[in-house]
Amino acid sequence: MEEIQKHFDQSGGDFLLSPGEYQGPLTVSRPCILDGAGSTLWAEHGPVLTITAPGVTIKNLRVEITGGGADTNGTAVQCTAPSVTFTQVEVNGDVVGLSQEAPNWKFPRVAALGTFAADAENRFQIQLEAPADAEVVCRMKDLRIAPVRLRPGMNTLTLTTQRLRDNTILYGEIFIQTQVTRRIYIYGKAVKGAPVANASAAAENAGLPQGSLPADPIVLHQPDEAVEVLQRGQRVSLRGLYDHELKIVYEHQGTARPLEVDCYCFLLRDNGKASSDEDLVFFGNMESPDHAVRVPTTGLETVAQICLDRVGSLVQKIVLCYAIYGDDSRLHFSMVSGPRIRFFDGTKELYQFALSSLSDEKAVVAAEFYRYKGEWKLKPVGAGYRAGLAKLCESYGIQTE
Repeated sequence: MEEIQKHFDQSGGDFLLSPGEYQGPLTVSRPCILDGAGSTLWAEHGPVLTITAPGVTIKNLRVEITGGGADTNGTAVQCTAPSVTFTQVEVNGDVVGLSQEAPNWKFPRVAALGTFAADAENRFQIQLEAPADAEVVCRMKDLRIAPVRLRPGMNTLTLTTQRLRDNTILYGEIFIQTQVTRRIYIYGKAVKGAPVANASAAAENAGLPQGSLPADPIVLHQPDEAVEVLQRGQRVSLRGLYDHELKIVYEHQGTARPLEVDCYCFLLRDNGKASSDEDLVFFGNMESPDHAVRVPTTGLETVAQICLDRVGSLVQKIVLCYAIYGDDSRLHFSMVSGPRIRFFDGTKELYQFALSSLSDEKAVVAAEFYRYKGEWKLKPVGAGYRAGLAKLCESYGIQTE
């Protein structure tokens, strides 16, 4: 992990990061432009980023608090100097001291919609307490949001789904934008026979306040008997799917402590090693050089997208891994309830595989896509890795700092 404060102190002038993740805290003590290039700066407790010099510009950066508990400082960014400018900065936590930016935003980080009726419009509501005016931005084509402006005080957002086909997963984000961006993850599934969700009517009939989604909801899943459940070590032929876009969705039912699980795809040669750092696809390098593997940051549940026809001829295996974000040794998979991965061909679910029997592992090798006698096959693995992501990367020939 980069020692970002040391690098900043030893550098002069503007400060440009390479895409990736960096452990804070970081104090910007000289006038400069800090360009994160899409990186994440994180710390277990805040403030994660402190700005003590005037004339600082922060851009293209995500600033995030990863810890939990009552003793956590909720300040992601703290400014003690004037003339500070933010451009394309996302925060998870409060922003304190930035001119014309109000602290104390209150909203659910996750809106888990559960299962809802297929082939019908469904309506959900969530409440946000906004200390200032803000714009609501939704880029999800299957979801409408109203209103698109927040006013100071309590606001109720209405989320209306399009008429989605049976077994379609809805996932994505909505953004609360002021001088910085705040993100709410949206997740749910359209199921034939499920009741139509009508949040307004339900709240009125129950005599409850509208917008009653909890801050940390658990998604309840209904098993689909038509989907094959894979067993560890099983081999599955993917013939007929080479030119399709396969989607692999990671999900869990809940966690004992706040944590995030990220996806990592390793593209390996016949010696079992990656040829370069570009053969590791993750949130800091979201697409492989051959455009065959993508890990877009598009929703609550981590999604990997693979098109086998595009995979370069030298790549013999794609290893799908998941790791708990950050270096906190107290966070591991024993705190994760019901982790599993689901394989989709478009919106059609093909397979499910439970990542069971995990305990104090920080990372897990979930599945492998591999060539065998000219044919692509899938093998579910589910092997935990206690040494963590850095050692896992080294085992595949990727050096980490």
